[in-house]
Amino acid sequence: FTLGGIMQQGIYKLSNPAELDTPVMLTYPHIVHRNIDEIIRICGDPEKIVPHAKTHKSSDVLKMQLDKGIKSFKCATLQEAYMVAECGASEVVIAYPMVHPRKLERFSSLIESFPETTFLAIASTQLHLDLLSMASKRIQTDIGIYMDLDTGMRRTGVQPGYDANEFFKSIQKTKGVFPIGLHVFDGETTYIPDFEKRRSIVKDNISKMEEIWDEANKNGIEIKDNLAGGSWSFQHYIDHPKIRPTPGTWIYWDTRNSQMNELGFEIASVILGQVIDEDLEMNTVTIDIGSKSCSSDQPLEHRFRLIEYPDTELVLQNEEHGVVKLNGSSLNVGDFVIAAPGHACTLTVKFPYTNVVSEHGVTVGRFVHDARDR
Repeated sequence: FTLGGIMQQGIYKLSNPAELDTPVMLTYPHIVHRNIDEIIRICGDPEKIVPHAKTHKSSDVLKMQLDKGIKSFKCATLQEAYMVAECGASEVVIAYPMVHPRKLERFSSLIESFPETTFLAIASTQLHLDLLSMASKRIQTDIGIYMDLDTGMRRTGVQPGYDANEFFKSIQKTKGVFPIGLHVFDGETTYIPDFEKRRSIVKDNISKMEEIWDEANKNGIEIKDNLAGGSWSFQHYIDHPKIRPTPGTWIYWDTRNSQMNELGFEIASVILGQVIDEDLEMNTVTIDIGSKSCSSDQPLEHRFRLIEYPDTELVLQNEEHGVVKLNGSSLNVGDFVIAAPGHACTLTVKFPYTNVVSEHGVTVGRFVHDARDR
C-alpha cells in the first residue's frame, strides 16, 4: 500500500513511515477542521456549543475551535481548565464535582488568574455547595453552579424529582454561590446505535429537566442556562432553546462512535504500528500496539481497528503488544499498519504529543498534549 514513497491505508497517507518509531499517534488537521465545521453545522451556531476539551487535551487543537467561534468548553480536569483559559476561552465549566482541598484551591486560583474567563462548577450534594461557598469567600467572588442531574447513568448527580427540586433551592440559599441551571451527562445513551432509542431517552430527560425548571420558576429562581448531552446524544438536544449541547469525542472521533451513521465526522487521530511477529499455526500476527498505546477502557474487540484490514480481530493485548487474528487478511512481519482507536479520549493520554500529518502524508509538526496530566 505504498505509492511514490507514500503509504496509504484508507483515507490516511503517510510519507516514510519508517522515520517514526512505532507505536506513534498521528493527527490529520484537515480532518480536524472538517469535524469542527461539521459540529458547527449540526448545532447551528458556535456559541450554542460547549464541547469537551478532554479528547484532544491540546492548545493547538483548542485554538482551531476558538478561531471558528467556539468560546465555551467543558473540562474534566483542572489542568484542562488552565489550558482552555490560557488560550483565551470566555467560559469554562468543570464537569466533575470538586471535593479535594487542593482542587478547590486550584479552582479558586484559576478564577483569580483569568478574570476575563467565567469559571462555573457543578454540584449535587450540600458538601459540594459548602466547599464552593468557602472557596468563594476566599476569593470574594460568587461562583455560578449547575446542578448535576442524574438522568440514568448512576455515576454523579442528584436524582430527578423531589430531591432535585429541593437541591436546586439549596443552591439559591447557599452564600457565595448562585444557580445557573442544570448539567446533564446522559451516559445511559452511550453505545446505543439505534437513533430513535437514543432520541426517546433524550425526550424523557428533557421532560425531567422541564419539571425542575417549572418548580424553580414557581419559587422565583431564574434558570439562566442548561448543558446536556455527550457524544451519543448531543444532537438530540440542539433544537431546545434552553439547552446548549455538550459533545465529547467528535473532534477526533473513533470506531465506536462511528456506529452513529447519522453523523458526518471522520476519525482524525490514529496510531501507526508495525507487525513484529507472526504465528502461522494460529493464523495471527503480533503488532506493537498494546494497552499502553491505545484505548484500554474498551472491550478487547473494540480497542482498535486496523484501517486497511477490517476483517482482522484483536484477540489478545498486553502492555506493548496486540495479537491480531488475520481472518483471511494478509500481513507480514515488518508491515506497517494504521489503527483507529475504539475510544479517542483515552488515546491522547498515552502520548505526550501527536504527530501532525498533512493531507498529502507529510509529517509537519506536533500537537503537544498540554493537559495530559491532571
